[in-house]
Amino acid sequence: MHGKSSAVLVPNWGSRWGIWLVLLLAALLLGYYLQVSLSMTGGQLGVPLDDAWIHYQYARNLSQGDGFTYAPGVPTAGSTSPAWTLLLAGVGLFTTDFLVPSLVLSALFFLLTIWLTYGFTLELTQRWEVALLAAAGVALTGRLLWAGLSAMEVTLFTSLTLGAVWLYQRRGLGVGTAVLLGLASQARPEGHVLFALVMLDAVFSTRWQYRPNQPIATWRAIILAVAIYGLIQLPYALFSLSVTGKPLPNTFYAKSRTTTLYSWRTLRETWGYHWRDNLASLLLLPFGLVFLWRRSRITAAWLLGLLLIIPVIVPFVWHHGRYTLPLLPFQLIVGAVGLWWLVQKMPRLPRPIGAVVGVLFLLAGAWRVPAWAEMLGYNTREIQEIDVALGGWLAAHIPADETIGIDDIGAVMFLGPRPIVDLNGLVSPEVWPVIGQDVAAMRLLAASDVRYLAIFPGWHPLLVGDPQIARPIQRFSTNTQTIIGGQEVVVYEMTWPYRRVIEPQVTTSVMLGDGIRLRGFDAQVADSQLGLTVYWESVTAVSASYKAFIHLLDGAGNIVAQVDRPPVNGLAPTDLWQPGDLVRDPYQIALPPDLPVGAYELRVGLYTDENGRLPISGGPAVDNAVVLTSVEIEN
Repeated sequence: MHGKSSAVLVPNWGSRWGIWLVLLLAALLLGYYLQVSLSMTGGQLGVPLDDAWIHYQYARNLSQGDGFTYAPGVPTAGSTSPAWTLLLAGVGLFTTDFLVPSLVLSALFFLLTIWLTYGFTLELTQRWEVALLAAAGVALTGRLLWAGLSAMEVTLFTSLTLGAVWLYQRRGLGVGTAVLLGLASQARPEGHVLFALVMLDAVFSTRWQYRPNQPIATWRAIILAVAIYGLIQLPYALFSLSVTGKPLPNTFYAKSRTTTLYSWRTLRETWGYHWRDNLASLLLLPFGLVFLWRRSRITAAWLLGLLLIIPVIVPFVWHHGRYTLPLLPFQLIVGAVGLWWLVQKMPRLPRPIGAVVGVLFLLAGAWRVPAWAEMLGYNTREIQEIDVALGGWLAAHIPADETIGIDDIGAVMFLGPRPIVDLNGLVSPEVWPVIGQDVAAMRLLAASDVRYLAIFPGWHPLLVGDPQIARPIQRFSTNTQTIIGGQEVVVYEMTWPYRRVIEPQVTTSVMLGDGIRLRGFDAQVADSQLGLTVYWESVTAVSASYKAFIHLLDGAGNIVAQVDRPPVNGLAPTDLWQPGDLVRDPYQIALPPDLPVGAYELRVGLYTDENGRLPISGGPAVDNAVVLTSVEIEN
C-alpha cells in the first residue's frame, strides 16, 4: 500500500484474481453462517426476521393478481420495500415457496455489494490493494454476512446505493444515476436521503467544480434527474396516498413515532453497532474523509448524513441496526482509503508495516464473524419457535374468517391468510392513533370484531391484564430473546367491554345524570363471591371520568361488601365513551366469610371525587344509588 496517489499499478495476479478470491471467501462464509443456523434450528431452514414473511405475503398476493394487499382483498401500502416485493413477486410466478429464493437473492446481492465496493474503491484510488482491502473488509463484516442470509431487502438497497454513488462519481448526474437512485428509494425509504444529498452535491457542483476530472452537473441534468426520480416514486406514492392519505409506506409512519425531536439513544446505539463492526475503519475515518472531501463528497455526506439523520426518524434501533447496515461498505471504503492516505503521507514507512496495519484492519471486523453466525442461528430459531409455530397453530385451530389482533404479522398471515388488525400499524393504519394506548385500542379492536389476540403480553399489559376480559388459550415460547419481541406469545380469547348488542338478564332504563343509562345487569352468588355484570349505555359523549360503586347493604343499611373503580377496571373509562356505546362492566365482589344468611340490597352508581354522585332518574334509587335487586345469602 506504499506509493503515490497518481500511480496506477500495472495489472498483475492480485488485481486480476484478488476480487474473485474475496468473493469466494464471502461465499464460504455464507455457507458457514447457514451451517451454524441449521445446527441451531435442528436442520430447519428459516429466516431471522418475521418481516421476511411480510414480504412473502405481499409477493404472493401480487403474483396471484391481488395487487398490493396483505389481508385478503384489502389494499395497503405496508411494504417498506416495494422493489423487493416486486422482485419476490417475480419469483411467485414460478413457485409459492419464497424461502429459498429470498435467501439466495439476499446472498447474491451481498456478493454484488462486495464487487461494487471493490470497483468503486478502485475508481477512487486507482490502487487495487486498497480496493481489495475494502472489499475484503465487507466480506468479513459479521453484520453484513447476517444481512446476506436475512432474506430481506438490506443487501439489495446496499448494492443499489453503492452503484448509484459509483455511477455518479464516474458519469455525474445522468439518466443511469437517477434510475439507480430511484430504485434505491423503492428498496428503502432512506434512499430519499441519498437522493437529497446527491441533489445538493449536484447544485454545489454547478457553481464550484471541486472534483478533479469529474463531470459538472448542469441545471438541465438536475431537472431531468428529478423528473426521472419522481416518475419512479410516483406509482407507489399515489397508491399509498389513495389508501392512507400519506405518501410513504405504512411502516415508515408506524416505526418513526417519537416523543422527542432527536433520539440520542438511537444515535448512541447506532454508532455502537458500527464501532463494533470494525473499530479500525472508524479510527481511520477522519483520514479517509480528508482524502474524499474533494474526490467524492457524496460518499462522506451519505455515510455521515444518514447516521446523523436516523435518530430524527426512529426512537430506537431496530433489528440490529439494519437501517444503517447499508452504510457499512461506505464505512469500510473510507477506512481503507484513510489507511492508504496515511501511508502516502509517510513515505519512509516500511512496506511491511502498511501490510500489518492492513491485516489488523481486516481482523477488526473478522473477530465478530462467529458471533454474528450464532446470532443468525438464535434469530432464526426464535422466529421458528414463536412466529412460525404461532402461524401454523392459528391456521389449524382458528377459523379463517375470524379477525385476529396480532403483533408479529408475517408468518401468521403467510401460513394462514385471514382478516387481521396489526397492533403495530404496519399494515393497519387505523391503529396509528392508538399505538401504545391499550385502553384506546380496546374500542378499536371491539369495533373491528376481533375475538382473538395473538400477542406478546408484555407489550399490552392493560389489554390482557384482566382475566374477565382476556382468557389465554395457547402459548408459544422461546428460551432466548435476541430478535423476537418477547420470549412468550399468547393467544387470548377476548370478551370486550364495548359491545354491539347486549342481552342482560334483568333489563332497566335508568338515567345517571344526562349522559349515561343503566341498561341492565346480571347477578349471582357462588363460592362466597357476588358476580355482577352491569351494562351501561352512553347517551351522549361523556367528558368526565366517573368511578362506579357497587354496594351490598344489610337490612340496617350498613355496607357489607363493596367495590369502587372506573368501569371495567379502567379499561373502558367514561371519558372515552361516545354516543351509542354499549359497555359490559363485570365485577367479582368477595363476600365476608361470616356474612349472616338473609336478604341484602344491591346498589350501583357513578361518581367523581370532585363532584360526588350522578343524580338518578327513571328508576328506584336511594342517595343517588340505583337499587338493582335483593340478593339472598344462603349457607
